[in-house]
Amino acid sequence: MRWLVDRALIKVLGTAQDAGHPQLNCQCSHCQAARTDASLKRLQSSLALIDKKEQKSFVFDASPAFSEQLDNLNELVRKKNYSVDHLSGILLSHAHLGHYLGLLYLGKEALNTSQLPVYLSQKMFDFLKNNAPWSDLFKNGNIKAEVFEFEKEYNLTKEIRFKAVEIKHRNEYADTAAFIVNTQEKAFFYLPDLDSWQGFERKFREILAEVDYVFLDGTFFDKKELGELRGRDLKEVPHPPIIETIKLFSDLNKAERSKIYFTHFNHTNRILDLDANKFEYVKSKHFNLLEEGQEFNL
Repeated sequence: MRWLVDRALIKVLGTAQDAGHPQLNCQCSHCQAARTDASLKRLQSSLALIDKKEQKSFVFDASPAFSEQLDNLNELVRKKNYSVDHLSGILLSHAHLGHYLGLLYLGKEALNTSQLPVYLSQKMFDFLKNNAPWSDLFKNGNIKAEVFEFEKEYNLTKEIRFKAVEIKHRNEYADTAAFIVNTQEKAFFYLPDLDSWQGFERKFREILAEVDYVFLDGTFFDKKELGELRGRDLKEVPHPPIIETIKLFSDLNKAERSKIYFTHFNHTNRILDLDANKFEYVKSKHFNLLEEGQEFNL
């Protein structure tokens, strides 16, 4: 049955690290180029998942660019003649700048939603409800918490399910979740932030074998660019570079490697300098670089 294959659609809303690209007040060559050429601009990492049958959409992470990203999502659903009330929930991965600040657009000063479901861990819920202005979103009824337990499966719609996987990632305020999402036919894994493959490599390989797409932390291309971070201790930003991830999983067969799409690019990332050799290197190893606006059928 054809509709099973096309049950859902993934729309890529953003692929940049938390501060976006260009990054504010940065004069590096990448950021200068993105200010000159708008086509090089990248919004913060986020995905939209659309249930085609029920005409419901879900956004993974509420980034600071949520307003523009929702406009892009609305443009897509208008073309498909879906309901204007398609937004049915937001799934939050963690409490860092690029992943939850967009919640404020749901408040009375902006969208003023009513009881919009926000799927989040207990620690993330505790952090938001105990700190203004996030607590006002609950008090005013703009959002309602749908608290999940890690490793337990939940339904988003009748035939779309998700499971949160706990991730080690600088948990200053809460914890960090990645998400496995399943339809009847296909599945994907959303993992935009990761400190290290140590202790997680085996589980990742198991997950990779069970899904069709992986949207993976590609914050840095290599360790050389870490020296370009302004005023930061390198121990504070322990994302595994793309080049190391490629090397680590080089033993996988081509089909498995081709499931992986790197995202969450920092403004220093070498793939942003339009060096064809770096693009070709990633492609030659049968990995992918995620692009904004890309769509994937589930």
